Amino acid sequence: MGLRQSGHALTLIMLYFVTLIMRASFYVTIAVISSEVYMAGALTDWGVAVVLVIYPIAELSTVSFFGSYSDKIGRKPILAASLFITAAAAFLFGVAHVEILAFIFAGLFGIGAASKVTTTLSMIADCSSEDNRARLMGYYDLSTLMGLAGGFGLGIILLELGFAPNLLLFTAAGACALAGVMTLVLIKETRVISHEEVSIMALLKEVARDRRIQKMLPVYIPIISLYGLVISKTKKIVEEYFDITATDLILLFAMLGISLVIGIIIMGHLSDHMRKRRPFIVFGLIGFGALAYMLVAVPFDTLWANGLWILLPILGFIAGAFPPAAMAYLTDISSAEARGSTMGVYSIFFGSGMIIGPLAGQLAYSMGGLFPGLAVLVIALIAIACIGTYFLEEAVPTSEKEI
Repeated sequence: MGLRQSGHALTLIMLYFVTLIMRASFYVTIAVISSEVYMAGALTDWGVAVVLVIYPIAELSTVSFFGSYSDKIGRKPILAASLFITAAAAFLFGVAHVEILAFIFAGLFGIGAASKVTTTLSMIADCSSEDNRARLMGYYDLSTLMGLAGGFGLGIILLELGFAPNLLLFTAAGACALAGVMTLVLIKETRVISHEEVSIMALLKEVARDRRIQKMLPVYIPIISLYGLVISKTKKIVEEYFDITATDLILLFAMLGISLVIGIIIMGHLSDHMRKRRPFIVFGLIGFGALAYMLVAVPFDTLWANGLWILLPILGFIAGAFPPAAMAYLTDISSAEARGSTMGVYSIFFGSGMIIGPLAGQLAYSMGGLFPGLAVLVIALIAIACIGTYFLEEAVPTSEKEI
């Protein structure tokens, strides 16, 4: 699986575990504040949208600092702090009684994410080589996906069962705080800290001047925007356009989830074995784009009646090629000295996309509905990303191996 080969199995397993807990804590919070029982439904409409915009803005505003600072002082202290910050945010959502406080605490979540993502990705990168990089990055994406699905889904189910929203938020906070303690005890520092003085601004400038990173902009931002669009519109699409039972819905997401997981694992292994990233990035983009298009442009009843449903797990599997190859590419072009800063770039891409996607999706939906509005937007985002991959340069060594 690449874990034992890395020589850092326990550290990597714990990194994936605390990532799952942190993401689950955040998405439990999103599920809770989206419900009518939290603040008497004060955040159910625009309130949730505001939270989802403030969160990435706060992340964007601080991610460069945390990434560069981890290059300077090490990863572990910032990683542990990120989990305690996220725990504090979930707890404060549990005691908040007015909307403005929820918006402030959303910023705290963003700061926690900025410090968490940069350090986690940097530590995984520190532990990887070109022989296992895509697989190790793929496992990170799996833990993120499981945290998202598990946290959001469990939050909705427990609310339906009558659990108090504050209890869920306090539990999420406790789990994240416990993850912080486990980080301090079980995770080892991966950054070799130099005693030479390192300028944070110099690290940032070094990364910003890298033309290979600049060429990633038209690839990563459109695909993350598409992800943000899907997250923001899925609930509305399912409720208004999918005349399906709960069993059908579970079956749909199970097919997509399982096929995506298998795709990430297998495609990550192939990317490492072939020492290629670009073909897998393009392959995954096409799969993700086709999948998103089918979900917004093809009536759900048609999928079952015409036997098109078989394409869903196939496209899910193909879409799994993108995350491990894309994350491995970012690591391939980074230097060990500025790896935290480079991983901060990923958060900048992610945060930008999470702002652009929901806003562009709402605009497209208001102008053209599901079809052609959202369908055309999906095609445009995938087309931009695919064209952008033409300018990416392979960075994986073909003969030399990292020690």
